[in-house]
Amino acid sequence: MDSILEAVIGSTSDAIITADAEGLVVTWNPAAEKIFGFSQEEVLGQPMTLFMPEQFRAAHDAGIARVTSTGKTKVMGQALPLIGLHKDGHEFPIELSLATWEMEGTRYFSGIIRDVSEREKLAGELAQSEELMRAIMNSASDTIICADEYGKVVLWNPVAEKMLGHSAEDMIGEPLTAIIPERFRDGHEAGIKRLRMNGEQRVIGHSVELHALHKDGHEIPIELSLGTWLTGNRRYFSGIIRDVSEREKLTGELTQSEERMRAIMTSASDTIICADEWGKVVLWNPVAEKMLGHSAEDMMGQPLTAIIPERFRDGHEAGIKRMRMNEDPHVIGHTVELFAVHKAGHEIPIELSLGTWLTGNQRYFSGIIRDITERKKAEADIQAANRELDDKNHQLNDLSVKLAKYLSKQVYDSIFSGRKDVRVESYRKNLTIFFSDIQGFTELTDHMEAEILSNLLNQYLGEMSAIAEEFGGTIDKFIGDGIMIFFGDPDSLGEKEDALACVKMALAMRQRVRQLGEEWIDEGITEQLHVRIGINTGFCTVGNFGSDDRLDYTIVGGQVNATSRLETAAAPDQVLISHATYALIKDEIYCHPIGEVNVKGISHPLKTYEAVSTREDYLRGAKPIADAFDGFRVTLDPMSLAPGDRRRAENSLRKALEALENIAE
Repeated sequence: MDSILEAVIGSTSDAIITADAEGLVVTWNPAAEKIFGFSQEEVLGQPMTLFMPEQFRAAHDAGIARVTSTGKTKVMGQALPLIGLHKDGHEFPIELSLATWEMEGTRYFSGIIRDVSEREKLAGELAQSEELMRAIMNSASDTIICADEYGKVVLWNPVAEKMLGHSAEDMIGEPLTAIIPERFRDGHEAGIKRLRMNGEQRVIGHSVELHALHKDGHEIPIELSLGTWLTGNRRYFSGIIRDVSEREKLTGELTQSEERMRAIMTSASDTIICADEWGKVVLWNPVAEKMLGHSAEDMMGQPLTAIIPERFRDGHEAGIKRMRMNEDPHVIGHTVELFAVHKAGHEIPIELSLGTWLTGNQRYFSGIIRDITERKKAEADIQAANRELDDKNHQLNDLSVKLAKYLSKQVYDSIFSGRKDVRVESYRKNLTIFFSDIQGFTELTDHMEAEILSNLLNQYLGEMSAIAEEFGGTIDKFIGDGIMIFFGDPDSLGEKEDALACVKMALAMRQRVRQLGEEWIDEGITEQLHVRIGINTGFCTVGNFGSDDRLDYTIVGGQVNATSRLETAAAPDQVLISHATYALIKDEIYCHPIGEVNVKGISHPLKTYEAVSTREDYLRGAKPIADAFDGFRVTLDPMSLAPGDRRRAENSLRKALEALENIAE
């Protein structure tokens, strides 16, 4: 029994520590090492104050002295909230249950310590002796009651008194009917009789929900787990009772013998297997048979390799050998994920926790095994769902990227951000409208190869689109070499700012077309391209036009037609704007008046201006120069010159100066 208790203590998640009358540590389990960070070698024989914060040490020493001299204890049998000190120096909250006992005239203390920051620790531990077991049982948070085959109480722990109101002195030797409601007593008596007469055990090994009767007469909903064992010819049974009205779960179970522990193991929900130092089975609980297919009769004395997949057997044998040679076991005190082989041959994913102990010179180990098939399946399902979701997201992203190429950036953003509904709707709004085309493009198509023309046109439209996006324009459509853009919807910075952005965009486009012309000449395209640009500001109808199945986001109205006519009336490389636009941008854009222009489809002449440059550029010297008299005529518009034409202008002016200098000489 002591050996199995040692194994359980070695594999529990709670720290179990024993100290002598001087407060020096005499036992230190692996969980204590895990919780406090100190190894067994570091703490054996050391004072318990080693893992106590400074502020608690004086009270601890006083308590040790008081119990040693007077035998009086203030906190025994209670669960105390305290603070523990880790080896690395950090403090953490713990729950401490203390007990004390004497053995051969020497007083000992035992403590069960739980790291309550996780709250998922086991509450009870099995001890190395009957006294240590009783101390742990006295500190358990669940009621533990043992009775003989006649249903008379032989053991009644302190929690039973707290839960049910009866003291141990009241209940020892008394029938259990004192805590059983009237309506359940006949069934209880019949069960006791069956158990005594033929060993029939209907509820042994199961958890059942019942009601218990408190001393004051009120009923308590409980969860009851029963176990039974034989001592000689007499049968006993134990009950672990939990008050499920508060669901404060405690799982520690104390037993009086190895048979009592076996009864508790029988009621466990996980597989529990014990083996000797050669890896041969010495204990095999019923859940192991259910999980792995082998009965206890089949497995007793057989090697564990029967349930270990072939690929893990060498590692298993090496681990067994290390433990047999008293070398450091790699996985003792840890939980690992592995696979087990069912009797039918299929593998089962498992979670394994190992413990080990010595009996004399022979080593044993125990394993608690949990079938994690459902968990693994759930994890796989989640991974598959995540992969499918990722695929769908990639598909949606690819689709949205492709769809974005057919929509202006503003429209795309407003739709995918949810700011604009996709439905037939329109509204009136003051917009600044832009039209441009390439002068002579139709004639150019007659004597240029289609492939070269397509590349030229695509590059031109791509460059212009990038500039439009830079200035915030909404590209309405491409019409061959023509481009229609508007400012003010779906996003607007204000009528003035929209008009200013449109004109600046037009100036940037004109400049880029001149640069492209130079690049295209280097590529063998001899024709210098020129653009005509018309800009107008006015109220239009803007929105989604079409049907429920096919929509087009665009603008319509007389101002759109007027802008198109301005573009047609513009000279090559001229940015021709209406008076409405001029009124909005004149403070920042240098313009000169063109006059009234009669455009087709408009009943009245349009007062127009040419946008030359920003006023900042104009003040830097970009303003046009014009002068003429007898023998002299010069007209220069620096902002209208393409890069190649600028070099020609410089050469012409230089020659003119040389001619004047030669005459002077």
